[in-house]
Amino acid sequence: MAKKGLARWISHLDLVRALERALRRARIPVALSRGHNPLPRVSFASALGLGATSEAEYFDVELSRRMPVSAFTVALASQLPEGLELLEAREVPATSPSLGARVNLAAYRVTLALSDSGAREAFRAAWTRARTAEGLVIPRHREGRVRFLDARPLVHSLAIAESPDGLELRLDLVLDPRGTVRPEEFVAFLAQEAGIDLPPDAIRVHRTGLFRQEGERRRLPWELY
Repeated sequence: MAKKGLARWISHLDLVRALERALRRARIPVALSRGHNPLPRVSFASALGLGATSEAEYFDVELSRRMPVSAFTVALASQLPEGLELLEAREVPATSPSLGARVNLAAYRVTLALSDSGAREAFRAAWTRARTAEGLVIPRHREGRVRFLDARPLVHSLAIAESPDGLELRLDLVLDPRGTVRPEEFVAFLAQEAGIDLPPDAIRVHRTGLFRQEGERRRLPWELY
């Protein structure tokens, strides 16, 4: 599913609710959980940050009875609100692992508005320094407390290219159950290290894919290409 336009300001929780409402309007036989408060069996692979767009919002829907994929696609696509677009649907065995268990790498395209050539070079230099640093400690301020996150093992790769308005970054981030780093958070950290004062709307994030990276996730290569 794609998330675009003004829908980028829909939180993940509201996105789930919008999908559940669309499924009800489409009269799709969604299976319900057991218990006092039965809930639709719908789950997303990975939550997307507020303000980001995406062409890779993967979700699972468990049905109470079989339904042709073509009928599911047509019915759901007709009921999604503006800004949400169903790109493809596939049938998977009920015994398949959940999406959250299978996906551990997210790919992003980040546009960074930097009109000044000196600022662009400073950002590149900050990334070069970060690649060789022992750790990249990012402070997180929540509820009056400060927690520190080492982002280095969570960054798989970063490609930097010039764009008409500044820089375009291709950023692959590791999705770890114990925690991950948000793309806008990591880019803002590099900008701060470069001494660049970024306005709030200078970073635009677009998710391009979710993947399964095999092997030891904590030893993924850092590349600049």
